[in-house]
Amino acid sequence: MSKRILPTVLALFTVTAASAQQPKTTAFAITSAEKGTFNWTDIKQIDFSTGAVTRSVFEAKQPKVTVYHARSGKEIKPVQQNGVTNTASLQVPMLSAACAFDQRHNRLYYAPLFMNQLRYVDLDSKETKIYYFDNETFIDATDLNNEANHVTRMVIAADGNGYALSNDGNHLIRFTTGRKPVITDLGALSDDPNNGSISIHEKTTGWGGDMVADAADNLYVISAYRHVFKVNIQSKLATYVGEIKGLPASFTTNGAVVDNDGFLIVSSANTPEGYYKVDMNTWQASKIAINGTVFNASDLANGNLAFADKKPAVSEVINRPVVRNEKISLYPNPVAINRVYVSFNGKETGRYTLQLVNLGGQLITERVVEVTSQGQVVPFEMKNNLAKGTYMVKVLNNSKKAIFTDKIMVE
Repeated sequence: MSKRILPTVLALFTVTAASAQQPKTTAFAITSAEKGTFNWTDIKQIDFSTGAVTRSVFEAKQPKVTVYHARSGKEIKPVQQNGVTNTASLQVPMLSAACAFDQRHNRLYYAPLFMNQLRYVDLDSKETKIYYFDNETFIDATDLNNEANHVTRMVIAADGNGYALSNDGNHLIRFTTGRKPVITDLGALSDDPNNGSISIHEKTTGWGGDMVADAADNLYVISAYRHVFKVNIQSKLATYVGEIKGLPASFTTNGAVVDNDGFLIVSSANTPEGYYKVDMNTWQASKIAINGTVFNASDLANGNLAFADKKPAVSEVINRPVVRNEKISLYPNPVAINRVYVSFNGKETGRYTLQLVNLGGQLITERVVEVTSQGQVVPFEMKNNLAKGTYMVKVLNNSKKAIFTDKIMVE
């Protein structure tokens, strides 16, 4: 992978509370050991308000790292082969172009290049502990030497799930972060017909870079070539938003994270010229004035969501009171399959519309049904591979008035 496409290694950003006088955004980033070099092997905590390195989390020169199975928690031991100890399984390559910070569990998820495996670093541990999803494929692709199949973007979205994306946009992977993680290759993204010649799949416009999530369960892919795409997780439709302006010609946008004030911070794997702040309403960039060292930093990540100022609209949907109706009920809840049942318990016959909407108020699917008898139970098929989280099920009468709404949890 060329330096313009490879968004550097792994990087993690966590945001900490700051003093009233000096708000700051700190970040854990995988960088090179020294400024201007391209061996991204170390994890540093960086304060973006000053550029200072506030903590060293991992250094390639440290003597020992303990590796564990992600599911069992058991330590992975060296393999004995013909009397020789093979330590290959314990090597911890930091050459990664995709990472995501799981704020709830304080973990850094990442995917090394040329290895079809998801991993994470336990950030609570004083000693470096890394967990492998051993013997599990992360991406539904066999040729990992093909640059198109490299996983180069990753983020934890508003629904609590992790999402990762291959260079060519043909593999959107979802992974849950709970007690029993599930890894699912959701398939390819589709270009919005209005994108014209700018494609999420084209190498010179859509490959590399990073992605962030917003409060309404959308992803924003920032390619290495400064192009921005908004991706609807449910439809997997990639809509071209625009190009980041005001960056130096040599600056590739390899890492991206939202700061405490809602601006996008971008870093480059190509140059240590600086970190830049981007207004996500105009996509205009300006250089961050710092006194510290600027490192070539890659795929950045933190717990902040983009467009947080629009979150009240989401909260309004979340907190909207349910519409109770003793003649309509919904089951099962929570639901672990792609189907729920709506029971019309004595409701009058007629035509009704069933709707499933997400917490951003977006319609996911709907069905018009004819109720011909009291006590009729209607199956409501939800979309396959529906993301884990909370949704609203609504029943509308023939006048399109909501006569029943309830929250449903998809597990």
